[in-house]
Amino acid sequence: MRTRNWICASLMVLSLSTVSYSQDETQKMELTGGYSYVNFHPGIPKITSQNLNGGGISFVYNVVHYVGLKADFEAYALGTGWSKALQNAGYPGTISVSGNVFTYLFGADFKKPEGRFQPFGEVLVGASHSNGYGTLLKQICVSVSGCVSTTSSSNNGFAMEFGGGLDIPVSEHVQIRPVEADFLLTHYGSNLGLNGYSAYQKNFKYFAGINFTFGGSI
Repeated sequence: MRTRNWICASLMVLSLSTVSYSQDETQKMELTGGYSYVNFHPGIPKITSQNLNGGGISFVYNVVHYVGLKADFEAYALGTGWSKALQNAGYPGTISVSGNVFTYLFGADFKKPEGRFQPFGEVLVGASHSNGYGTLLKQICVSVSGCVSTTSSSNNGFAMEFGGGLDIPVSEHVQIRPVEADFLLTHYGSNLGLNGYSAYQKNFKYFAGINFTFGGSI
């Protein structure tokens, strides 16, 4: 939590220093790195949303002035909140879950690439992998009478993301990204036989970081 607050505070300070700079040329490529947060909704009866903290990088190749091709890679850690949520929900037995979640997404990036403030939007599809979510589902199934689980601890699923954010140039090739907000949909195709269970997870994602532009003007 302290690390996240420090990153957010640093980005706010850097953003304030960008008022006098305006970028007027579109660079061919962009590379972004930073902190990422996901409010993850497991889609499991009686289990509330969980907070995932992590980070990642993305790469954009700008095909034309306002449109680019984007690849996005993020990684998150599953904390002790999973186990605590299961206990609070009343699932019997001792359930301990830890692990990680990865997303690999590809698609289109739409950006206003000039001026002091540069908004953008994105539509991405790809895959999600977790070595903890499958364990969570399997252990819940053990505690439920009549449930048959075919899932393993490693689970691959479909992922889709759309949303947008804002870049603020601080120099010719460096931009601050104070906010990117996305709807992140994941789907793990495990059949657990749990009443009310949905294999879709409808999640909120926040990202903040630094964007580097390079490759020459389009």
